[in-house]
Amino acid sequence: MAQGDDASQLDGFLTALRAAWATEDRPVSAHLDVTYRCDLDCAHCYLDNRTTWPEMTTAEWLDVLQQLHDAGVLFLVWSGGDVLMRSDFATLLTRAAELGLLSRVKTHGGQVDATWARLFADSKVIRTDVSVYSLRPEIHDALTRRPGSLVKTLNGVAALRAAGVPVKVSCWVQPAIIDEIAALSQHFTAMGCTISFETRTTLDLSASANLDAMRLEGDDLLRARVAILRAQPVAKPTAIADRTVHDPCGAGRTLVYISPDGELWPCINFPMALGNLREKPLLEIWRESAARKSLVAWDNRARTTCQSCAGSGFCFFCPGDAYKTTGDFRKAPDVFHAETRAKMIAWEQVNGDTFSAADWSSVPDESGRAPAAKQFIFPIHRPKRGAGARVTQAK
Repeated sequence: MAQGDDASQLDGFLTALRAAWATEDRPVSAHLDVTYRCDLDCAHCYLDNRTTWPEMTTAEWLDVLQQLHDAGVLFLVWSGGDVLMRSDFATLLTRAAELGLLSRVKTHGGQVDATWARLFADSKVIRTDVSVYSLRPEIHDALTRRPGSLVKTLNGVAALRAAGVPVKVSCWVQPAIIDEIAALSQHFTAMGCTISFETRTTLDLSASANLDAMRLEGDDLLRARVAILRAQPVAKPTAIADRTVHDPCGAGRTLVYISPDGELWPCINFPMALGNLREKPLLEIWRESAARKSLVAWDNRARTTCQSCAGSGFCFFCPGDAYKTTGDFRKAPDVFHAETRAKMIAWEQVNGDTFSAADWSSVPDESGRAPAAKQFIFPIHRPKRGAGARVTQAK
């Protein structure tokens, strides 16, 4: 059987699996941020507090793992901050493997050596996600704001591959590396890694405008989308009206996010408070949260203005980004439309498959509109010296 056939069958199996768990109203995967601490200081990091955010104890996290197992969760994503900042991470990862949970680990990789790589392999880690922003230290290290970080990360990737651990490299694209996209793809593919490129900028957890200046726009965004498509050709995406799966994404449907202090959100990029594990059990929060019920009651079929959009197949509608930007997870911010139009133009340039004037007229163009006067500030848990507070005031 061809590799493409294998991938197609796996995708079909996972889709059926998620549908079955959704029918039972259970999460199939959980994203665990065990700490927000990190020894890097990335300029584009969406975590605006990497020092004082409270963390659950080892015993509490072990209890969470048991709850996840009992709830039927199969897949874990371990993240932070950087997971290796926790001295008990080996204990937690080993326990997850004992419970039969399949783990994916997100780390900058700079602390990974042969010992850690072997532990990942022994714990049946199905993939390790590592961020690399350039193969040039002057670019990568400038973003991490830690000299020597690129060399350490590349050493970590090599150690993981030597131990047989699958690695996915994620690259957040900035103007300086657009011309490097092809080389990055070739370099890591030759190492047996997969690689993905992201042109979206994740808003920080204060929903401030601090990272807006780093967002790709205009010609830079288009050049990046063209370079990505040339490096990684894909089939033409399916329009929203033709999809058989109606969920915009798995957030709050088959995926649950757990913060270092036990807060539950639909996903890491969707800080809508559902409850806290220090107050209620996981399944009780999952099934009784009014906020989650409002989320799962809405799906692609309710996106009536998107049904006739010729760019709907190229659009990644992220409810979390919508929530952070507009205050309503159902309302697409202007940046979604800009990304979609850039992807469509890139598709025309690379594939020669042109869209008609009617197609283009169906895609919102917000380029001439003035930006919103102020940004929505969402209420999330805001620790201060270990105590809890909530942001409710606009900045």
